[in-house]
Amino acid sequence: MAAQQLEWMWLDATETVTLSELARCCGMSTMELDELVDYKALPPMAPEPTQIPLMFERVFSAEWVTPLRKVSQLRQTYDLDLFTVAMLLNHMSRIEELERQVRTLEAQLAHLPKHGYPD
Repeated sequence: MAAQQLEWMWLDATETVTLSELARCCGMSTMELDELVDYKALPPMAPEPTQIPLMFERVFSAEWVTPLRKVSQLRQTYDLDLFTVAMLLNHMSRIEELERQVRTLEAQLAHLPKHGYPD
């Protein structure tokens, strides 16, 4: 039950996860995740100035849990290398951002007055 509660917490984008937690829940090694960071596909969170002496491990936004699980599964299914996984992760993030923009625009359009055109 505790693992299930932890998973729900991680799906909250305001939460953070350590590198080892992210590796464990996404089925990738910490070295693989470090490589995704090197490719700039997985940005770690910047530590607060007060946390710097306390930080022993990189920290990430929990919003990366779901996309990393998806790309990890695709990697295993299609035997993808990490560079391809990095590109896939970037494209998935961009698609999600564009879908969010479309939903915002659709919501704005719904509030505009409808203009009736004669048939």
